[in-house]
Amino acid sequence: MNDQILLLKTIITSTSNINVLRHSDDKKKRSLATGNIIGFGFIYLLLAIYTGGISFGMSYFGMAEAVPGIPATIIFALSFFLTLFKAHGILFGYKEYDMLMSMPFTVKNVVSSRFLFMYFDNLKWTCVLSFSSLIGYIIGGKPSGLSVIIWVVLTFFLPVIPMLIAVFISALIGGIGAGFKHKNIVLTILTFILVIPLFFVRFFIEDTIKNNKIEEVVTGSADAFSNASGFIPTAKWFSDAVNDHNILAIILIFAISITAYEVFFFIFSRFYKGINSKLSESHTSKARVKDTDFKARSVVMSVCIKEAKRFTGSVAYMTNIGMGAVMSVVFGIAILFINVNKMISSMAGMEVDLSGVAAALVVPVLVYFFTGMVPSTACSMSLEGKNYWIMQSLPLKMMDVLKGKMLFNIFLFLPVGLFATVMSCISLKASPVEVVVALCYTITVNLFSTAFGMLVGVKNMQLDWENEIQIIKQGRAVASYLLPNMFGTMLIGGGAVALGIAFKILPITIGILSAVYLLLALLSYSKLKKYSF
Repeated sequence: MNDQILLLKTIITSTSNINVLRHSDDKKKRSLATGNIIGFGFIYLLLAIYTGGISFGMSYFGMAEAVPGIPATIIFALSFFLTLFKAHGILFGYKEYDMLMSMPFTVKNVVSSRFLFMYFDNLKWTCVLSFSSLIGYIIGGKPSGLSVIIWVVLTFFLPVIPMLIAVFISALIGGIGAGFKHKNIVLTILTFILVIPLFFVRFFIEDTIKNNKIEEVVTGSADAFSNASGFIPTAKWFSDAVNDHNILAIILIFAISITAYEVFFFIFSRFYKGINSKLSESHTSKARVKDTDFKARSVVMSVCIKEAKRFTGSVAYMTNIGMGAVMSVVFGIAILFINVNKMISSMAGMEVDLSGVAAALVVPVLVYFFTGMVPSTACSMSLEGKNYWIMQSLPLKMMDVLKGKMLFNIFLFLPVGLFATVMSCISLKASPVEVVVALCYTITVNLFSTAFGMLVGVKNMQLDWENEIQIIKQGRAVASYLLPNMFGTMLIGGGAVALGIAFKILPITIGILSAVYLLLALLSYSKLKKYSF
C-alpha cells in the first residue's frame, strides 16, 4: 500500500465513529458513536433542506445560472475556516510526531496524509452542500445531463484550493510565531485577526437581501452570491463549467488543484521539521528566582491557574474554545454602533422587530451561543490525557480539581458575557429591572454551561487520543454536550423569548428561564460530587 494512503487509513481508522460501531464492544463508546452520527446527521439534513430550498427557489424564479455559485462560494468559505481552525493541531505538535519521523516515511507523505485527513473530514460538509443544491437545481432548473455530471465531478475538487490556502496561512503563522517567547498566544492572535472580520459579513448580507417578498429574497440572494463568487476564482470557474460547459474552467479547477497540492507539499515538507521543532521549543526564563516568587494558593486556585496555562499553551484550545469569548467582546462593541434590529435579525436568521419590547433581554439569549455552546469544562478532563493518572496518584480531592477547572471556565466566559450584556443594555436603554434580569440570566447560563459541561466531560473522558483536535472539536464529551445544549437552547430560549414578546411579559419569562438554568446548574454540580475521592 502507498505510504500516504497507509498513513491516511491509520488516522481515519483511529478517529472514525463507524469504526467504533464495527469493532468496539464497549456499550458506552458505541452509544456515544451512534449519538454523534445521529446528531450530525440531523445537522446535515437541516443544512441540506436549507441549501436545497434556496437552489430550488432561485431556479424556479428563472435565476438558475446563479445557483452553482451558491455551493461553490459557501464551500470555499467553510473549507477555509474549518481547515484554519484545525490545521495547527493536526499538522503540528501531535504526540506521534517523533514516532512518525523515525519511521521510513517521507516528510511529504506524513504532512500530505494529514492534509488528506482534513480533506475527507471536510468532504462531508462539501457533499451535503453541493449535492443538496444540485437536487434543488435539477428540480427547479431542469439542467442538462452533462451539467449534472460536471457538477458532481468538480464537487470533489472545490475544497482543495481553500484548504491549501488555509494550511499555507497556518504554516506561515506558525513560522512567524515560532520565534516568540509566548508563541501560542501570538499564533492565536494572528488567527483571530483573520477570523473576526467574518462577524460583520452577515450584516453586509442583511443589507443586500430584503425579506419583503419571496421574489425579492431570491433576487437579493442571487445578486449577493453572484457578487461574492466574482471574488472567488473557483466559484466563477465552477459556475462557468456547469452553466456553459466551459472546458477551460474545468481544466483550471483540475490543474490548479492538483498542481497547487503537489507544489505546496513539496515546498512545505522542506520546512516542516524546522517549524515543528521551533514550535515545540520551550523558552526558559533567565531571571533569578526569588523566594517571593512562590505563593501559597488553594488547590482550587492552583488547578485554575494550571488550566489557564494549559489553555494559553495550546493554539487549538485557544482558537476553538476561546473564539466564543472573543466574539462576545466583538458583539458587545458592535452593538453600540450597529442597528440592533438588523444585528439580531441577522443572528436569528429572520426579520425581527424589537420595537416596543424589552429588547435588552433578547441579547443575552443570543450571547449564550458565544459563551455557552462549547465550554472549556467539556474537554478539559480529556485533555489531561496520561496526566490524569498522575493526578489520581497525588493527594488531591478530585472535586477540588473539578472546581478549579470550572473556576477557569467562569473566569473565561462570565466577564465577557457580562460585558456584552451591559453594552446591550446601554445601547438599548434598558430599564433597571431589565438590566438586573439580563445580568441574572447571563450569570445563571454561565453557571449551567460550566457545571453541565464538567459533568459531561467527566462522564465521557477520552484519555487515549492522538491529537488534541480530536478532543476539542470531535471528542465524545464535546458532542454529548453540544448537541443537546444547542437544540435545547434554541427551543427553550427561543420559546421563552417568543412567548415573552407575544404577551409582553419578556422580563418574567427570562426571569423564570434564569431560575430553571440555576436549578439545572445545581443539579449538575450535585451529580459531580459522586466523582470526588
